Amino acid sequence: MRTLWQQYEGKWSADSIWITDSPSIKAKKYLNTLHEFGTFFTTSAYYTERKGLDIYLLLLTLDGKGFLQYEGECHTLQKGSVFFIHCERYQKYWTDPTGTWDFIWVHINGSMVTSYFELLKEYNGLVQNIHQYEYIARQLKELTPLLEKRQFYDEVEISHTIQNILVEMVRLSLFKPSYSEKIPSYVLELQSILKNEYTRKWKLDLLASRLMINKFQMVKQFKKYIGFSPNEYLIVQRIHHAKKLLRNSNDTVSEIARAVGIEDVSHFIDLFKKREGITPLVYRTSWT
Repeated sequence: MRTLWQQYEGKWSADSIWITDSPSIKAKKYLNTLHEFGTFFTTSAYYTERKGLDIYLLLLTLDGKGFLQYEGECHTLQKGSVFFIHCERYQKYWTDPTGTWDFIWVHINGSMVTSYFELLKEYNGLVQNIHQYEYIARQLKELTPLLEKRQFYDEVEISHTIQNILVEMVRLSLFKPSYSEKIPSYVLELQSILKNEYTRKWKLDLLASRLMINKFQMVKQFKKYIGFSPNEYLIVQRIHHAKKLLRNSNDTVSEIARAVGIEDVSHFIDLFKKREGITPLVYRTSWT
């Protein structure tokens, strides 16, 4: 059983906004839900400290300076800084003792919210400094009139807006090729190897030796530029070709597993079900 512990010093101006909401049962079952919304203009004494609250906090700095302590790290928050955290874990955020801090924040929940949290955590996107943050700020501000109407249609709109914000955060956390930064040639070569030679039994040491690159650097840079680890990228290729064989051949599941480079059929079935949500046989049946 979770035990909520929190304390805060509510030092914000009179024109600050704090709205609480109670989403409907239907919204909680099917949608991303908004539970609290606020725009705070805080002074130097402001802080919030808590743990044990099973909800997610998304906060965008509009002006001034603040700090966030979360999962053993301290982050400086300035104009355009956005963070997305799970409030079950210990967190503390506070205003710069020498100034002020203005921010807009929401408490949100939902199964997709949790999924986006895990995805952003994987790509180190839980805390971001965004130069052009106006899109996220505008989306957050559009939530206020929706809270006042309190119809299910508006809850759907709230869910959609939350989704837009989280998708934007994921997009910004991923590598975006630019003219000034080219993908290293060994990353492209590794991608080609895994894509075209997916039936081979690859080990990271063997791949690093073939590319004449440090194994750890190879893995790190491949994930940075491609978005997957080499192992996951290889599995994706194998599952992709296995699906073709399941649809277009009469080979058994064991034969298909071996054909895509996986000797253990049970392991193949587990990999397939984890990524497709169904077993290879159920997938094949759905196409017949």
